[in-house]
Amino acid sequence: MTATQPADSTREPGPGHPDPQPTPRGGKTPWLAAIFAVIVPVLPTTSVFPGPLRGNGSPARILSYLFFTLIVLGFLVRRRTSDRARVNPGTVIVIVFFLMQLATYATGLFEVGSPVVEASKGRTALSLVAQVGITLYILQTVRTARQRAIVLGCLITGIAYSCVIGILQGFVGIDLRFLAVPPGFVEVLETPELTSRQGALRVLGTSQHAIEFSVMAAASVPLSLHLARHATTPLRRQLAAIAGLLAVAAVPTAVSRSGVVTLAVALAVYMFAWKVRPIGNAILVGVGVLAAYAVVSPLYLKALWTTIVSSQSDKSITTRTEDYAAVGEQFRQDPWFGLGLGGYPPTEFRYLDNQWLQAVVQGGIVGLAALALLTLGSVAGMTAALRRSTTARDRNLAYALGAALIGIAVSSATFDLFSFQQITFVYFILYGLVWSFHSTPTTPDHRKAVTQEHPPPV
Repeated sequence: MTATQPADSTREPGPGHPDPQPTPRGGKTPWLAAIFAVIVPVLPTTSVFPGPLRGNGSPARILSYLFFTLIVLGFLVRRRTSDRARVNPGTVIVIVFFLMQLATYATGLFEVGSPVVEASKGRTALSLVAQVGITLYILQTVRTARQRAIVLGCLITGIAYSCVIGILQGFVGIDLRFLAVPPGFVEVLETPELTSRQGALRVLGTSQHAIEFSVMAAASVPLSLHLARHATTPLRRQLAAIAGLLAVAAVPTAVSRSGVVTLAVALAVYMFAWKVRPIGNAILVGVGVLAAYAVVSPLYLKALWTTIVSSQSDKSITTRTEDYAAVGEQFRQDPWFGLGLGGYPPTEFRYLDNQWLQAVVQGGIVGLAALALLTLGSVAGMTAALRRSTTARDRNLAYALGAALIGIAVSSATFDLFSFQQITFVYFILYGLVWSFHSTPTTPDHRKAVTQEHPPPV
């Protein structure tokens, strides 16, 4: 590097050499966010601290409540100066989403239902607090490339662990999902059993359901590919590549169409960050994985293929299509706010394997608009991150985060996304990371200073 060459040049990296970090480089290590990112996919949702908290006693849920509390306290006690104030659009989107959902919850309180319904309302409201808490905390504490890399690396590590557990369940018949659960924890719900589809065992990893496991594994593929290309050391790049292979190998073991949809959408978005040669290499790797399955376990490929091509006659598909009539009738009765957030527990009504239908029933037009705002915010976050990126590494990460988010968002039309803790937390972690690129100054002088400090890419 010459004396006149800036430390954060936007030049493309040479072969085998990751590009330089964007400014600012460092920042404090986000320990709490990193720990949270690891334990979400590692610890089963059903494993909780003993005591009266029940489902709210899982370590991930407790940390998310802590995050929300810290954000509220920080807002109340932080000293504000107008010349340094910044507004992150991602923060605004999440807060508006929170308020809209809270409005549907408040309206639902005026109509008292059965004890099961009322308990569901309270649990869902607490889940909303947890979801918003982790996103706002990441937006507040993760601001640099190093911090993003730490949280993302921890998340990929946790998902890779879950993939290993799932692969062992499917190919070896060994179920180690509770291996990492600390002594003294209790099971708040009945342990989900491994089921089969088309004669193939549907694995769970550490998740509650095979769909959740497959979507989480599929969403991690572009993230692992990013780290395999742009991690700071050869060892980390190699480990990330292994994590990506584990995720690709784990997706078919769930025998889930939702996982295939998530993987296809995520890769379709992420390929815009790559040139022709890397795309060709990725296709060859995918073909190699399929060939390995054809030799080692053709039953999984056959089961997944049959599940996809016979969708029209599949009972799970016909049940989903029948849901539209029931939801339409409920929408005519409560068009604006629905039954209230959490007011439609499946044990009292019917299962809706579609987060959008859940939004209509529980929140009406307001709930549907809240979910649409959050989904469009995923796309907007990727766009904003690309505009703020000053290096090839940052641009690639923006595409990877956006690809994972959009893949999960699309799959939410095939299963009730927010009913599952692991994939929901993964979604909101990624949401916070993609918006952590962006911060809009509120004064012209400060905007000019930031532009000089972080000039846009040429």
